[in-house]
Amino acid sequence: IEMAKKDDKKKEDKKEEKKEDKKEEKKKDGKEQVKEDDTADVPEEIEETEEEKQKRLEEEERVRIEAEKQKDRQEKALMFEQYLKDSGISQAFQIVFAEIIAKGVPDDKVFTYAAARLRALKKELEEV
Repeated sequence: IEMAKKDDKKKEDKKEEKKEDKKEEKKKDGKEQVKEDDTADVPEEIEETEEEKQKRLEEEERVRIEAEKQKDRQEKALMFEQYLKDSGISQAFQIVFAEIIAKGVPDDKVFTYAAARLRALKKELEEV
């Protein structure tokens, strides 16, 4: 009977060892999976960083191009304003519109009157 008890105890011990071995294997497998997952995540993080870097560079380029366009528009606006000032067109339009209001030119003849009067002012300026 004692031998049977010893055999049963040995069997139980072996079962427990097997259970412990299986637990250890699962832990090892879990650790390996975690390690594999960790190494798998690293390239994704790098890719995300590269994607973010690419997006940032694209945004910086877009901002730079927009700034250049804005600067170009400002330069052109200044050149146009200088042209208007040098040519006297602004003053001519002011004179013509004042005449249109003073004379009460009908709405359907405003364009014709303005064009004719601007031509006349141009000739007057060329003679001077």
